[in-house]
Amino acid sequence: MCRWLGLLLAASVVGLGAAQASESEVKDHRPVLLGAESYTEGWDQYFYFEDGTFLAVQFFISNYGPTDHRAMVIGSLSSSQSNEPMVIKNGRGRKDWSFEDSKLDLKVANHRFSGTHPHYRLYLRNSRGEVDLNVEASVDPWRLGHIPDAASEIFQYVSYIMPMARAQGRFRRGSESTGSAGPWKTLRDGRGFAIRYLNNSALSKVARSWVRVATIDTQDPSSPVFYLVQRPGQKQSSFLAITVGGEIRQQWTGFPVTLVIPEQDAPNEAEHDAEDYRLPPDAIQFQITGADGTVTGNITMTRLLQRFDFVRELKRIERFFVRFLNTPVHYRYLAQYDLSYQGKEGGQRLTGTALAEIMTLKR
Repeated sequence: MCRWLGLLLAASVVGLGAAQASESEVKDHRPVLLGAESYTEGWDQYFYFEDGTFLAVQFFISNYGPTDHRAMVIGSLSSSQSNEPMVIKNGRGRKDWSFEDSKLDLKVANHRFSGTHPHYRLYLRNSRGEVDLNVEASVDPWRLGHIPDAASEIFQYVSYIMPMARAQGRFRRGSESTGSAGPWKTLRDGRGFAIRYLNNSALSKVARSWVRVATIDTQDPSSPVFYLVQRPGQKQSSFLAITVGGEIRQQWTGFPVTLVIPEQDAPNEAEHDAEDYRLPPDAIQFQITGADGTVTGNITMTRLLQRFDFVRELKRIERFFVRFLNTPVHYRYLAQYDLSYQGKEGGQRLTGTALAEIMTLKR
């Protein structure tokens, strides 16, 4: 029998600032650069390739550490050909990284994320390795906006800048791993998504956890994209879109979501406060009824691709500045979805494979 947890999830790493960002000020292509002590904003990308290689890349900016608006890049590539993931990471102070005002072009050390819809390039390089990808978005951006709303003093801004995308390129391990740069290996038929976010306050004030899900493989003409954030006090914000032909065709917000955690993983209630015990769900279930139609079904996690502890990848001085904070642990999965959609034009069943990215706070 399963233990049911209905509610959970949310954003990235954050902080409250002297400046507030109105909806018109948040741009998907450039940072806002708030003055908050621990605010965070960034761009996350996730791709799964035909040979089983998985790549997660985070470009983010925060006021953690000794300087304001420090930029960091953390890329983690898990290959079916190696037991050890290749982690490429660097951080730079504000004077040593750059961006463009008019288009997406982030440069941190030798790393770069650039382009205009639908064509992008993602490039990472240091002594640990090198990744070079060409990315093409197959669906127009889906801007969820401010959560809970633009008038809130504490909020998160979220946009799927690429709700669905394809990638191809190559990677190789660097001299730090092998003593000399390894041979290039081709990455084919990568599928995934990219998100732009901004948190204007500390992570624990903005989000307790989140779930991001996007389709990577289906035979259906329609595909779901899903986002769920559990805010403090068990306040939930949920979003679902159905894409058709590269466009967001239908959207629903504010519907109840149930997260299912296996009984053997549920906390011993005599020893744990349920609010402090946060494991990723095995399944997500929802039932939506609205003017645009009804959607029922579930998303089931089928294969764990990566568990990523953000703090472990920080330098000692950076860990010192975040050691008293709730810190995020990211779980990346392959998932299967099975949804029934009934709209004005009739009904259909949506099935396929998705990538899921789940963040929970580590105590």
